[in-house]
Amino acid sequence: MKLTLGTVQFGIQYGISNTSGIPSDLALKEILQEAQVQGITKLDTAYAYGNAEERLGFLAENRFEIITKFPILTTSDALRISFEDSLSRLQQNSIYGYLAHNADVLLQNPDLWTVLQEFKADGKVAKIGYSLYQPEQLEQLLDLQCVPDMVQLPFSILDRKFQEYLPQLKALGTEIHVRSVFLQGLYFMNPQSLPEKLRSLSPSLTQLQALCKEANCTVGDAALNYAVTNPYIDEVVIGVENASQLRDNCTSIKNWQRVPDLISALEALEIEDKNLLNPANW
Repeated sequence: MKLTLGTVQFGIQYGISNTSGIPSDLALKEILQEAQVQGITKLDTAYAYGNAEERLGFLAENRFEIITKFPILTTSDALRISFEDSLSRLQQNSIYGYLAHNADVLLQNPDLWTVLQEFKADGKVAKIGYSLYQPEQLEQLLDLQCVPDMVQLPFSILDRKFQEYLPQLKALGTEIHVRSVFLQGLYFMNPQSLPEKLRSLSPSLTQLQALCKEANCTVGDAALNYAVTNPYIDEVVIGVENASQLRDNCTSIKNWQRVPDLISALEALEIEDKNLLNPANW
C-alpha cells in the first residue's frame, strides 16, 4: 500500500474540516491495527505534533517504520539532543527517516546537514532529508549539495508547484513523500461556506466537485488517487480521524480505475494565488 499514516491528529487538533478532535487511545489503537491490516508500513510524525511521538512510543509497538521531524534549531548540539529525545519518546533505538520540519533551518544552518549524516552513518536513521514548502527551498539546498534520501512536499490536484521537480528528485534516488492531498479537508467543504480568507478558492473548488460528479467519483477518490497513481511519488501521507476512514481510503485506492479525461480536466484547474494553497496561511 502506497500510503504512510500521518499522525499530526494524534497529538493536536488539525485540519480545517476536522470536527472530531484528537482520537482516544482506543481509537488510535484501532487506527494502527487497521493500518497494519491494510499493509501500511510507515508512520509520519514530528516533534511539533503535540504528544504524538509519546503516544506512538506506547501504542505502535515496533510494528512500523517511523519518520519524524525536528523543529527550528540553530546548533549541532541542539539537533543531537532533539534527536535523542525523539528516539526516547518513540521508544526506538533507530528510525526510518529524520527530516527537517522546515527546510529553511538547513539553509540558515548548513552544518546541521553534517549532523544528520552522522546519525545515518551511526545506523540510527536510514534516511535523512527535509520537508519542503516552496520549490526555492529545494533548489537552494541542492545547490548546497544537501541531496536528500527523502523529501516530504505538498502535492494535490490544485497544488502542483513541485510537479516539475519530481523527475529530478527521482533521478537523484530520493524517496518522495507527499502530503496535503486533501488540502487538510478543504476539498470536502461546501464551496459557498469557505472562511473569508479562502473565499477566492470557491470557483475552483466548485469546478473540481462538478468534474468529479460528472466522472461518477467522489472528490476524495480523485484527490487521493491523483497522488497515488503518480509514478514518481513513493508514499502519500494521509491523516485520518478513525479506523473506518482509513479503511475507506484504502478501499478507494484498491478500487480506483484511472479516467484519463478526468485527469486531464483536473490538471486544467489552476489557482492564481499560490499562497492560498499553503495551509500555514489559513
